[in-house]
Amino acid sequence: MGLPRQLAVALLREHRYRPIEGALLSIGRQTAYLTPAQACDLVISELGMPPLVELGAIELDSATRGSFGQTLITDRGFYSLFSRAKYRCLDVSEYEGADILADLCGPIDSALHGRFDFIIEGSCLDNIFDPAAAIRNLARLLKPGGRILHIDRASRRHNDYVAFALSWFHDFYAINEFADCQVYLAQWDGERLQARWDFYHYEPLGLRDGQLTYFGQDCWYNPWRDAVAVVIAEKGNSSTCDRSPVQFEYRPTIRFEDRNGRPEIVPQAYPRDAGDIYVSSALRFHRSDRPLLLKPHEKAAILPEILHYSPETVYCGSIFPAGNQNPSDPT
Repeated sequence: MGLPRQLAVALLREHRYRPIEGALLSIGRQTAYLTPAQACDLVISELGMPPLVELGAIELDSATRGSFGQTLITDRGFYSLFSRAKYRCLDVSEYEGADILADLCGPIDSALHGRFDFIIEGSCLDNIFDPAAAIRNLARLLKPGGRILHIDRASRRHNDYVAFALSWFHDFYAINEFADCQVYLAQWDGERLQARWDFYHYEPLGLRDGQLTYFGQDCWYNPWRDAVAVVIAEKGNSSTCDRSPVQFEYRPTIRFEDRNGRPEIVPQAYPRDAGDIYVSSALRFHRSDRPLLLKPHEKAAILPEILHYSPETVYCGSIFPAGNQNPSDPT
């Protein structure tokens, strides 16, 4: 996947909410699709601060496949423009210059547990055979208070092993009682570096007929658009790593009622179902002070059929490629 401008913006906005400091772990080297000048301009526009590294001193990428034939900066070089976090890279081999060799599908050296303040996982889970084992391992690597940014495929428009449901991430971090988890669907058409990315916030807890209800079932969304799940999760002091979620409609707490001769799921409600761990975690995530990645004025004039997919998956704005920043332009 790498780090195109659209995802670099999302990362900078998380840094603006709470600075990325301490030990930073990249899962695989990420191609940062930014020239030195583009990266500096982006840091200035998003953070309102001068880059921490002079333009001519930014590390250039000669290792990742995506950088071939281009003058792009390294992922480490990008992070160094706004953070003094210590960078490490983990991969299953020395491919593209990783300095920690480990297979996330198997046991991870316990010396690495609880070591990292921020993990960037850019299209790793969707390229490995056992993503459930891998996400547990990644959770183990985080310190309490540490955060992870996931960017993984959410459609079959690519050649990855796996495409994820949005609830897959939300449910894992809910049942393991993370302090926060915010899940987005990002979709685009055409070449990803030149496309407008439309972001939808996945929020299974919301008001229905004046009552706070929980409906943790993924909805349909346009399968012909390229898509990734963009997830920010924060570990709490009492968070776990080993619990496995059960998909919403198969949980023993879910009730069905007859509607026109067919059994339909009855959404859970708060405070009636406050003792359910999925509901209580969703309420905590819902009450988070972490702002949405997109601001209201960043909504574009997008087609009605892709405007809102469901009450749980709501369009919240778009990020444009460099040189096209007018959110009022129609599709």
